[in-house]
Amino acid sequence: MRLTKRIRIFACLGIGMLSACAAHGQAFGASKDKVILVRKLPAAVHLTGTTIKVKVTGHDDQSDLVHDLQALLETELLKDDSSLRADENSASTVVTCQVTAYSHPRPTVTTRPALTVGKNSGKDQAFTRVTGDLSVSFQAKSSSGQTLISDNVQAKYDKEFDSAGNSASGGIKGTVTSTWNRVTGGASSEDLNPPTDSELRGHLMLDAVRQIAEHIVNTKESIEVYLAKQKGAMDEGDKLAETGLWQRALESFETATPLPKPQDDAYRLYNIGVAYEALAYAAEDEKAAMKFLDEAAINYGKAIDQKPGEKYFLEPQKRIETAIAHYKMLDEQKSQKLAPAVAGKSKTGGASGGSGAGSKALTNAQIIAMVKAGMEDDTVVTTIRSARAVNFDLSADGQQELSGGGVSAKVLAAMKARAARKAAAPK
Repeated sequence: MRLTKRIRIFACLGIGMLSACAAHGQAFGASKDKVILVRKLPAAVHLTGTTIKVKVTGHDDQSDLVHDLQALLETELLKDDSSLRADENSASTVVTCQVTAYSHPRPTVTTRPALTVGKNSGKDQAFTRVTGDLSVSFQAKSSSGQTLISDNVQAKYDKEFDSAGNSASGGIKGTVTSTWNRVTGGASSEDLNPPTDSELRGHLMLDAVRQIAEHIVNTKESIEVYLAKQKGAMDEGDKLAETGLWQRALESFETATPLPKPQDDAYRLYNIGVAYEALAYAAEDEKAAMKFLDEAAINYGKAIDQKPGEKYFLEPQKRIETAIAHYKMLDEQKSQKLAPAVAGKSKTGGASGGSGAGSKALTNAQIIAMVKAGMEDDTVVTTIRSARAVNFDLSADGQQELSGGGVSAKVLAAMKARAARKAAAPK
């Protein structure tokens, strides 16, 4: 009887939301189309050998966290790269990490009306918010002491649950989805109830480990991605995407008639971004992957511009920015390896600090392309600072072109500083 009642409640909520979605045209809908993408991310560095050693440190009161994080990270690196093996004594790559911050404050409880569908206001209900934060700095060095990469990662948890234990972080849609998963058994206990302290700690550690591993080894990750729904070409494209026919799905999304309202057409642009992202992960070479990632970033960016309030548009853009940054770093490393040979063959250099004509110098056009692809200023600045060679046109005309291409003052300043650094180098 209780199960039947819950299903009836869900059905009523679902019908109400479906009606609301239909009234607003194109959207995700209460029952979103969901596809699985195998996200392939190249490592940001090339390791110098096949053996690794992982060492994690932290405060004295974090011994258990340090021990578990070290074991998890070593396991993850070895899992992602089958050619690696652990070696405590003579590792070719040593990965050192330090836990710089770890917080798991007591959950906070607030009382407010429950979320409802329809005109009737909800009764007051207690909501529990659980938060946590884990920050880790890491560095990978070769056996000779050369720093291969160093960075910081941060794992965060912030979710709210209603008095029944259902997730309330996603508004009414999240509550309904959580209720349905509870009824059908479609989710784990942690997904349906506030996590215990140990579950929260485990979630944060796994998130941090995943972020660190992405920098050091090639990784594969299965991710759930939603597709927007609309009768006609959009739904046809969704069906093609669900069977893995992404090129045909892309054609369907791109040829669908744009909706007159930008906030509605944003969902079509989002689907185009998903298709390009899927094609990037399936690409056989780096250049093709970068091309598809750039297109994905452009369309995700357009979708966000046209409907900034849609939360499902934000996470894909972050994924793409991370992938693009990794490919850029790999390309720079290749340029560094080629630079000595190029320097020996050419003695010419650009006025703004370019290397020989045969080198892969970073140019105005590449900076504009990164900006238009939706990369954050900090990522672009990092790329500029770490570039082996630059050939920027910082004349009045060049700066006008950069400004017209959307390049910010912050990025332009980094370009000038990088060019000046090269120009001042001893010859």
